Amino acid sequence: MKAIVVDKNSADGLDFSIQQKIFEENGIEFVLEDCQTEDEIIEKCRDADALLVIYRKITPRIMDALTNCKVILRYGIGYDVIDVDAATERGIKVCNSPTHCLDEVATHTIAMILAMERQIVFFNDLVKEGKWLANAGFKPHRLACQTLGFVGFGNIARRTADFAKGFGFHMVVYDPYLDESVITDYGAQKADLDELLEVSDVITIHTPLFDSTYHLINKETIAKMKDGVMIVNTSRGPIIAVDDLMEAVKSGKVRAAALDVVENEPVSEPGHPLFETGKIICSPHAAYNSVEAEEQMMAVLAQTAVDILNGRNPENIVNKKALGIGA
Repeated sequence: MKAIVVDKNSADGLDFSIQQKIFEENGIEFVLEDCQTEDEIIEKCRDADALLVIYRKITPRIMDALTNCKVILRYGIGYDVIDVDAATERGIKVCNSPTHCLDEVATHTIAMILAMERQIVFFNDLVKEGKWLANAGFKPHRLACQTLGFVGFGNIARRTADFAKGFGFHMVVYDPYLDESVITDYGAQKADLDELLEVSDVITIHTPLFDSTYHLINKETIAKMKDGVMIVNTSRGPIIAVDDLMEAVKSGKVRAAALDVVENEPVSEPGHPLFETGKIICSPHAAYNSVEAEEQMMAVLAQTAVDILNGRNPENIVNKKALGIGA
């Protein structure tokens, strides 16, 4: 049996040695590829029993060529690069690493909120220019006087809420898939989307990318927000229509934004329009990153592949119900 990584260089600095060891111990050949196109994936990965992917899209055409494939695994929590419905139709299991970077992304989210409210990047740039101006920029507000709105309230958002409690935020949540009791257990209040947009001083995005959430934050929804709102996105770039966000920042409707993910990333132009105002800060899709998170993810995915190739059904099969495997 063979496990193949589609795009080993899509994320810099990954160490695959943990996976190499687990696969070798279980008699499974482990191959690292760096495919850029559908055709390359088909050519180099067609005999994979388990396919592991970072960022390349795994399409129905690719799946039709994977004659041995029993499972497709995504490095990370989100799995929108995989056509899950197409995989289900072909009897292929889709798996992720659902808990590997909860603390990391939650920490990153809080760090971005603090960096915006306390203008850390802005002040740092001023000081580097020789300007010692404590009252430059906008006047910050005490966090305990603000409302933090969560769009989506999965595991990462809940961990973020745990951290946010310590700062005294009032918290509201929009998540139509959750019972109100789950939200109130975290000290937050359930709201519909329009209500959240109207009352939140800071909005943090934690929803997966679906057709229904594509450009959820756009010119129309931004217009419903408070003047001077701040927005954080550590989820998926296309949830925010980036041109609409830039326009809102320039107008002052949005006071600041912090993005770990951006539509059409990577952002590799030094003079990208995102940075014209100095009120948008970005990190390079790095919120997931830590030594511990990477080690956990690598072990979980390799063991998941081993389990499935040996006829077991672990909990992290995302299309388990659709395949009729069980609850």
